Amino acid sequence: MTRKAGATLRNVLALVLCLGASGLAAEAATPRADIRIGNPAPAFNLQTLDGKTVSIESFKGKVVLIDFWATWCGPCRKALPELKDLRQRNAREPLVVVSVSADEDRKTAAEFARQNGMDWLQAWDGQGKLMYGVLGISELPAYVLIDAQGRIAYLQRGWAPMSSAALLGQAVSRALETACKPNAAADKPC
Repeated sequence: MTRKAGATLRNVLALVLCLGASGLAAEAATPRADIRIGNPAPAFNLQTLDGKTVSIESFKGKVVLIDFWATWCGPCRKALPELKDLRQRNAREPLVVVSVSADEDRKTAAEFARQNGMDWLQAWDGQGKLMYGVLGISELPAYVLIDAQGRIAYLQRGWAPMSSAALLGQAVSRALETACKPNAAADKPC
């Protein structure tokens, strides 16, 4: 594939993903049958932006919110303040936020994350193996919430101002009820 054809293909994919995120395009791929709320999350590894590998299993006992995004996705950029707010509201909870960039270039994603104060775990899926292959996600932004028992607690594809944040916040609160809470007498102790 020529460089120009590759750039055109990336632009078309970006348009489809972002249109899908705004509700204007049909979903391009069907989610895998086993990726449903209540089912165990599949085991997978994440490649961090600094080149390390992290296993999703390493977060066992915690609630994990996986945020799929890209620098070229307008709705992803608009959703970022809501994600930061959600993370800040739950700073004392056993919640791990992992943002997974779908950008083709890891350096672009890393620079955007740094410039925009995304100081939580940042991963990269430039080939789409996790996003498309494992989880069957075809639009951005997308969120996969895994509860403390390793089950899928919530799935969200696309974004709408205010309503997306409210739904995601409610799902996180429910999932946090499944997690053990160190130093908490009344809550589920570890």
